[in-house]
Amino acid sequence: MTLAALGAGSCFLPIPRAMRPPEPVVADTAASNAAQRDSIARAEREAARRDSIARAEREAARQDSLARAQREAARRDSIARAERAAAARRDSILQAERAAALRDSLEAARRDSLIAAARRDSLAGIETARAADAAELAALRESGPAYVAVDEAARLVWDTEAEAALATTLLPVIRAEELDADIAASVWLLVRTDGRVEATAVQVSSGAQAFDAAAVRAARGLLFAPALRDGRPTPVWVLREISLLMR
Repeated sequence: MTLAALGAGSCFLPIPRAMRPPEPVVADTAASNAAQRDSIARAEREAARRDSIARAEREAARQDSLARAQREAARRDSIARAERAAAARRDSILQAERAAALRDSLEAARRDSLIAAARRDSLAGIETARAADAAELAALRESGPAYVAVDEAARLVWDTEAEAALATTLLPVIRAEELDADIAASVWLLVRTDGRVEATAVQVSSGAQAFDAAAVRAARGLLFAPALRDGRPTPVWVLREISLLMR
């Protein structure tokens, strides 16, 4: 059957899809390809952006780690320098202390040496002076009572104790012998360099032998400030009147 045979007013029957000719798909394919390319480009750009961000983050992390490592290294180096400086200061202080101790030790040794030498010289001088005093004292004792020229005469050290000792020695004799209270005897006294009486000799008797003996005993207990010659104590003979009224 043909289309003409159907005549006017005839209706067309639908043609099945399978019998239709294929529609052109060129435009759709191009659009799809463009969309696909655009999607790929966007994906690539997103991947590139993410990769860039990741690289930036890794670089930032690396830089931060490097900075932390540098700060830690600087801190440790600073601590090490401080410890070395402290150790150097301690060593310097120890060296100074050892040097000071050595100086003190040497100075102490020098002082000890000087003191020992001075002590030896002093002892030698004392021994020499004692020997000279002993020799002079022996010579004076042997030569007997006599005045000796000195720069400063021996002076009697008089106090209540000396007065009491004199009274204790003389009063019993005066009472026992019924002597006058103002009785006196002149006695030579050999006074040593320490002010003590070394020897005695009656110059003028009191007239009572018992009193003379008591006067000699009392005189031996007297104490003097020694005589001086050239600024040094020297032994001398001193003439004193021994009585209850002596001063």
